[in-house]
Amino acid sequence: MHVALQLFSERGYDGTSIDDIRQAAGFKSKASLYTHFRSKEEVAQALLAQILHAEEEAVGRAYLRASEEPLQRLAVVGRAFIAWGMSSPREYAFCFLRIQQQLSTHTAEDRPASSDASTLTMLNLLRDIRASGYPVRQISDAALLTMMTGLISRAIVDQTAFGPVCLEIKVEQVLEACFGIFFTQPIVVPK
Repeated sequence: MHVALQLFSERGYDGTSIDDIRQAAGFKSKASLYTHFRSKEEVAQALLAQILHAEEEAVGRAYLRASEEPLQRLAVVGRAFIAWGMSSPREYAFCFLRIQQQLSTHTAEDRPASSDASTLTMLNLLRDIRASGYPVRQISDAALLTMMTGLISRAIVDQTAFGPVCLEIKVEQVLEACFGIFFTQPIVVPK
């Protein structure tokens, strides 16, 4: 999986063949790799599942340790998601691009509902925050998450733009910007 991630990151999905993965992983023959995966797409799907699992574990642990107050929980979960992405930029980029590719192959009518646990968690948190009376923008929750994801993705890809600051400061700065997307009025990000 590590070799496949490295090759997909360096060459792109289309620029990587199953034989490239086989050779880089040290399999002597195609048959030896095919006992594990039947195609490059199977490798990519297994890699995506592995990455999503790691991300969902990080976000899930944060969710469980957060207080029940919706704004506090949003901050804790947001920090966990951003920190995971900033600490795992190659994994985040692969995951983001694969999901975007899957979304682009469907029309609005046949697009599958998101089954990503972190996305579902964030949608539920936004619903709870709206119900609690916070000044959330009158934009659909899915659109707010799309904008937030775009902001986070750009920050993860271009971490040098932050200058010489530690991960914790980067995470807080990105989280503050996300709160600016969500809310119509300034909201202090809970610690």
